[in-house]
Amino acid sequence: MTSVYKKCLTIACALCLLFFEVQGKALSDTVRTEVIQEVTVYGARGSDVSSVSTAKSADRKLMEAASALQISDVLKYFSGATVKDYGGIGGLKTVSVRGLGATHTAVAYDGVIITDNQTGQIDLGRFSASRTESVRLVSGPDNDLLQTAAMAAQAAALTVNSYRPRLETGKAQCNAEVKYGSFNTVSALAGVDLLASRNNTLSLQTEWLKTDGDYPYIQDNAGNSQRKIRDNSNVRRLRAEAALFSTLTDNTELSVRGYWFLSEQGLPANILYNDNAAREHLWNRNGFAQASLKTYPAKRMTLLFNAKYGESYTRYLNPGINNSMGKLDNRYNEQEGYLSGVLLYRLAERLSASVAADGRYSRFDNGNGDEQARPARLTLNSSSAIKYASERTVLTARLNHVVTAEKTLLNEATRNYNNLSPVIGVNWTALPAAGLHLRASYSTTYRLPTFNDLYFEQIGRRDLRPEKGSVKSIGAVIGHETEKLAISLYADLFDSSLTDRIMAVPGKNTAVWMMKNIGCVVTHGVESGLEIESASGKIRPAVNLSYTYQRSMDKSDKTSYTWNHQLPYTPRHSASAVVWVVSKWLNMSANWLYSGEYFSNSYNGPEYRMPAYYEIGCSLWREFNLRDYTFTVQSECINLTDSRYELVRNYPMPGRQFRLKLKIAL
Repeated sequence: MTSVYKKCLTIACALCLLFFEVQGKALSDTVRTEVIQEVTVYGARGSDVSSVSTAKSADRKLMEAASALQISDVLKYFSGATVKDYGGIGGLKTVSVRGLGATHTAVAYDGVIITDNQTGQIDLGRFSASRTESVRLVSGPDNDLLQTAAMAAQAAALTVNSYRPRLETGKAQCNAEVKYGSFNTVSALAGVDLLASRNNTLSLQTEWLKTDGDYPYIQDNAGNSQRKIRDNSNVRRLRAEAALFSTLTDNTELSVRGYWFLSEQGLPANILYNDNAAREHLWNRNGFAQASLKTYPAKRMTLLFNAKYGESYTRYLNPGINNSMGKLDNRYNEQEGYLSGVLLYRLAERLSASVAADGRYSRFDNGNGDEQARPARLTLNSSSAIKYASERTVLTARLNHVVTAEKTLLNEATRNYNNLSPVIGVNWTALPAAGLHLRASYSTTYRLPTFNDLYFEQIGRRDLRPEKGSVKSIGAVIGHETEKLAISLYADLFDSSLTDRIMAVPGKNTAVWMMKNIGCVVTHGVESGLEIESASGKIRPAVNLSYTYQRSMDKSDKTSYTWNHQLPYTPRHSASAVVWVVSKWLNMSANWLYSGEYFSNSYNGPEYRMPAYYEIGCSLWREFNLRDYTFTVQSECINLTDSRYELVRNYPMPGRQFRLKLKIAL
């Protein structure tokens, strides 16, 4: 019997014991119990004390205090999350949790998953923080049984919840926001929320952003420092969204959203080479329409249905390529349809179960000639989960399954995949009076090769194996809340392993690379945080602190020169702090980010060492409530000390920046 099936059998036995215990209690109880619908409640900010794994969230207050322009700016203050930033506003922003890589973090917008089968990575820079209500990141199993199968299948889940208007009858609300900042950065947002009828609310918004990105940097070449200006960093972005929130009946809610995103930007070069010669350009067009229906057909039952259709187009132009055309002009198009359904049922007062199924069909066309694979993939995810929740104990278990069917227009497609992944977690209230909770979890994850991994021109390999990972975690959280003060303190130890890592390595020579499975990565770490917020008084201070330790080691080959070396771009130590004060006169905030040294190569030689860095920011804002509108003025300074650093080698980050924001709501 394989280890996976042994784990599944252990989970099944534990659930059966719980089921009989609860059923026996229910039968012997002489008092009639009225079973109500299960409702998952998330705090607006902070760590969820009842979660079986680390769950962190941020609301509007924290986003404003952290001077967040994009969602990726918020995640930098979450412990256990590593944000990789490829420089400036237009650079790719991805998040990795517990050393597993960005492809093992599922991202959902208003509960509907966002996927990219071409690269497997979601650019979090596409999502503005201006109209985001909350952000939630769960590192491991989630207490929420009303979770789609595709989200539950990943090791971590990031949910971005957009602003939902709450209007009185006959009212409409308009809002506008303008930001101007360093390097000729301009952002303008306009939106309107309408109460179309008693049960229907319509929200429309659009945002435009542009920046020249011509920030100064220091180039140090053999001890000869030169001050230069970043070239080809201009960005133009346009985002438009329309959403309808409808209450169909007392038991049924419907939300529909349309999203459209356009961008055009230059790609700055690696400064090791001639940055002034950078002429590469990138165009992106992304749009989707999604709908979500939630209903309560019976007293113990909840149903959730999601549907989505999306299309993305990318054009990459490099006029400096020496070929017959004198340029490289690649164009990529991906289309996807998605359906999901979740059934949640209350079996007893303390016992709930759910089943979920997702279907996703993706088709990819690079449009660069006839000799292309043009792959298509059908992915079916299913999930069964059960949860026992008493006053002091929460126990969840889940079994995820994925199966694929793949075909190509040209040549042979990769094989189809089939995998089972068990997940289990427990949270126990050790000291109710003190709010002390102990928690532990075990989860497995499974990452399919992307279309680029398998089919990208000369480097793709169709015999790649999927990545398989597992994460074990144990920790404690203390949560205490009164009318005046809320405190949350948590710390979690985790151990993750990832086998059959998919990486690009040199093939026949250093000029021709190819994708390979190259063994195992093991990560030992700690993630911790402290959150304090005053809930009353004329002056209300708040503090958010986090610290993460990650030892991510290459365990692929004992004879290799990279054995036990730290993974590239993974600092062992990182920390953050956000402090803000809200009052009726003036609001103030200060934020601090720190990253210890790390390496830019799998071989941790001194020539690849990246120095530690820190960044300090501050903000002042004031809200004026006048007769019919609210007016907000905010000034921000990012990187106050003008710290010079690189997140990715030879791609310098901007230095000191200033921003001024004006916002009006009618």
